[in-house]
Amino acid sequence: MKKISIALILFCFFISCEKEKPNFSEGMIAVLADRGEVQDGGLVRLPPPPVTFLALFIKTDSNEILLTSSDYLLDIYKQSYSNAFQSFKSFLNAVLNDGLIIIEKKVFKHVNYPKRFKLNSKIEKEYSDLGFDKFLKKYSKETDSKKLAINRANIKDGEYLTITYILFKNRYDISSDCYLGIDYITKREDSFK
Repeated sequence: MKKISIALILFCFFISCEKEKPNFSEGMIAVLADRGEVQDGGLVRLPPPPVTFLALFIKTDSNEILLTSSDYLLDIYKQSYSNAFQSFKSFLNAVLNDGLIIIEKKVFKHVNYPKRFKLNSKIEKEYSDLGFDKFLKKYSKETDSKKLAINRANIKDGEYLTITYILFKNRYDISSDCYLGIDYITKREDSFK
């Protein structure tokens, strides 16, 4: 009887556990991987979807984070990873969902990246202590247009990129309005609508 009770408890535990959602769904990966259509031997590209300009973060083997885009990731794929992955789509899934760590020597001999950074340990600890909801509340504010934006008043030098990386890892994207100087925070699924 005791063995049956333990088995039932374990069974209920396994059923109640949800599979963790990936950072990017299959549909999102497909949109980021879309490079246009080939017609009559030439590439036909309509205006790219706005999500192709999203800031994407990937890890390197030197314990740094690269701030990149789907276009830069396509360059990395073509130059260094096309033999290891059957498609750009599978490469994107590996780096964005499965945590593939990019080998820096392979990448930087081909591509010059504008942003590389190490995570700010103070911000990481604060995120760990507060949890995501309180962290988001601390570093965001509502704009006049009722949109959520980064509250730069709470951010010191060297903290911004780590904050945006943590938002990214929690399925939030940043879009910048350079004219107004506002960085909007958007749930990832809303970015892809």
